[in-house]
Amino acid sequence: MATTAPSAVAVPLERRARLRWSRVVESAAVHVPLFAFVILALFPFVWAFSTSLKTPSQLLLFPPRFVPNPLAPENYLRAWQKGMGQGFVNSIFVCTVSVLLTVVIGALAAYSIGRLRWPGRNAFLILIIAPMMVPGLVLLVPTYIIMSRLQLLDTYLVLILLYTVRSLPLSVWIMRGFFETLPYELEEAAYIDGASRLRVLRHIVMPLSQPALVATALIVFHSSWDDFLVASTMTSRAAMRTVQVALYFNIGDYGVDWGALMAAAMMSLAPMLLLFLVLQRRFISGITHGALKG
Repeated sequence: MATTAPSAVAVPLERRARLRWSRVVESAAVHVPLFAFVILALFPFVWAFSTSLKTPSQLLLFPPRFVPNPLAPENYLRAWQKGMGQGFVNSIFVCTVSVLLTVVIGALAAYSIGRLRWPGRNAFLILIIAPMMVPGLVLLVPTYIIMSRLQLLDTYLVLILLYTVRSLPLSVWIMRGFFETLPYELEEAAYIDGASRLRVLRHIVMPLSQPALVATALIVFHSSWDDFLVASTMTSRAAMRTVQVALYFNIGDYGVDWGALMAAAMMSLAPMLLLFLVLQRRFISGITHGALKG
C-alpha cells in the first residue's frame, strides 16, 4: 500500500500559520509589558483625579472606593479660592513672557551660530551651554543677593529674567541644530532677489523652523510652569505666588484638605497636558531634528 505524500499547497500553509503565530507571540511579548507599564504609570494620576472628586467622608472609607459617589466638584472651587486662581494668572503671564523672550533671543543666537560663518562660533556655543553644568541650587543664594540689591524681589521681572536665562542655553542648542538642517539654497535665492538677512530670517527660516520653535516653547513653558524653588525663594507675597507655590500652600499647618489638594494638583497639570496633546507632533519633530543634527 503506497503512502500519499503531503501536497505542495499544505506545506506552505502550515509554514504561514506557524509564522503568523510566531508574530502574534512576538507582538504580545512586546506590547503586554508596555501596556502594563502604561497602566502603572497612569494609575497615580487616575487615582489623584478620583480623589479630587471625593467628599471628606469618602476619603476615609476602607477599603477605598475608586469611583466617587456622589461627586464633589466643589473641591475645585475651593482650591481655586485658596490661591490657585491667582497662581494661574501669575504663572500664565510669567511663562508666556519667558517663552517669547527665550524663543526670540534664542532664535537669533542659534541662527548666528548655525547659519553664519564667523571665527569662534563653536567656542561661543560652548560658553552658552557651559552654565547648564552648574546646578541651579548652587547659584540660588548669590542670585537672591543680586536680585535683592537690584530691588527686583517680589516682582514679575525677577521670575521672567531667571526663567529666560535658565532656558536660553538649551533653546539655543535645539534651534541651532534645526537651523543647520535647512537647505542654504532657499536663503541664497532670497538674497539674489534682494531680500535682507532679517527678512530671510523672518519669512523663510522661521516658518520652516516651526517644529523647533514649538519644541523650544514647550520646554521653556514646562520648565517655568513647574518651577517651585525659584518662585518660592524670589517671592514672598501671596499676590505673587505661582501655580506650584499656590499648590504647596494648599497644605495646611494642622491638616490637609485632600480633596482640594488633589483638585489643585489636577488643575496644575491640565495646561501642560493640553499643550502637549495639541502640539506633540511638532514637539517630537523639533526635538529629533535638533538632537540628530546637534
